[in-house]
Amino acid sequence: MAQNFDLRSDLITPRTALSLVAAFTAAYEMAVYTVDTIDFLKEYRDQALPHIKNWAVESELHRRSKEGVIPFEATMHFNSRHNHKHLELRKNEVTLTVSQTQAIKMPPRECCFRNAHCLEGQTVLPGFDDLESEPCDKIYAILTHGWGTVKPAFIVCGIPNHNMTAWIQSINLLQLVGNAIIDESPITNDIVLDFKDKVVSKKEHSLG
Repeated sequence: MAQNFDLRSDLITPRTALSLVAAFTAAYEMAVYTVDTIDFLKEYRDQALPHIKNWAVESELHRRSKEGVIPFEATMHFNSRHNHKHLELRKNEVTLTVSQTQAIKMPPRECCFRNAHCLEGQTVLPGFDDLESEPCDKIYAILTHGWGTVKPAFIVCGIPNHNMTAWIQSINLLQLVGNAIIDESPITNDIVLDFKDKVVSKKEHSLG
């Protein structure tokens, strides 16, 4: 299947795109609320907000996966130093990670876990013909989002090339859902306050 894999028909259907856009939209609003209601973070709003958005997006995707709201299995993974963890979403042979970028067509910067995924996956897709590696059924894709707005200015799902400089395939999720009504549920005050408490705890732990 990997050889003929198509993002639009095999992974990011309109229904899936709608569920992901809802999650990202709710997470961004949750992040803005959190920064604007914690005094310490308000003082450093411009610096803090991108980080809080990343945490909010991964937290909300993870929660919605566990509750069956988005069609992916979610797990958290530590890096080799165990000082940073990231979310991975899986469906069949596809693994996705999530990154914030500054432009809609921009792949994220290189890092160890993304490089490893690139070299382990999609080796039978066009664009990887020059790599001397065995064909496999793994595919690695990335959800990128941004930037400095209350709601995401863009959400893209893309399959990167092996050196993270371009997309082999990509889909603009906001364009795919068009004018469909985005249902942000099930986002509740309890969910927002729980996330805020986690941010406060993380901040106090980092300062302590």
